[in-house]
Amino acid sequence: MGFLVDSSGSINTADSLNYQRIKDFIKGFIRSVIIGENDTRIGIATFSGGNTFTVRISFTDFFNTDSLINAVEMIPYDSGGTRTGEALDRIRTDLFSMAREGLPHILVVLTDGKSRDSVTAPSRLLRQMGVQIISVGVGDAVYEELADMASEPDSENIYDVTFESLSNLTGSLLDSVCKGKQLSSFRIMVLSCLAFIGQLFIGRVPNRSAII
Repeated sequence: MGFLVDSSGSINTADSLNYQRIKDFIKGFIRSVIIGENDTRIGIATFSGGNTFTVRISFTDFFNTDSLINAVEMIPYDSGGTRTGEALDRIRTDLFSMAREGLPHILVVLTDGKSRDSVTAPSRLLRQMGVQIISVGVGDAVYEELADMASEPDSENIYDVTFESLSNLTGSLLDSVCKGKQLSSFRIMVLSCLAFIGQLFIGRVPNRSAII
């Protein structure tokens, strides 16, 4: 599962805590799934203006929850413009090209504004590659652009929230993951959902494995 994070200047313009809120949201999601070499793997990239795309965490960097969360906390804020299309192209070639075969591939795009380049072709190439794209718009994100990127149906793959309410999205996002259309991986998805439910109600994850 990959996260593509908008690190442009507009993120912290209204509130200097907004970028931290994005990282806190990602950390909350990581806590809700089972992280491991044979379980859920997480990759994270950031972007802003031209040539700023950076893979911060690859799918093979961390197989331990605490280490992964610490690495997320260390991801820097770049500022600059917003070139989401270029970032989508790069995450396809630089991150998802290394994803494991035969498993669901999911990308969560977090952005707060309109891209200065087109997202249409880059997002289509990712979807054709088998990547389910979930668009999360915060602040002044443009719904039409979120829809242009997202997989269908829109009702399960587009979220438009505020920075302050972003932390409440974890459950809904996991639900979207659980509704993934890769039917051969249905059991895997269910186990990940059980892990999340287990954390909510008994404060720990079950002794079961899940892979996303």
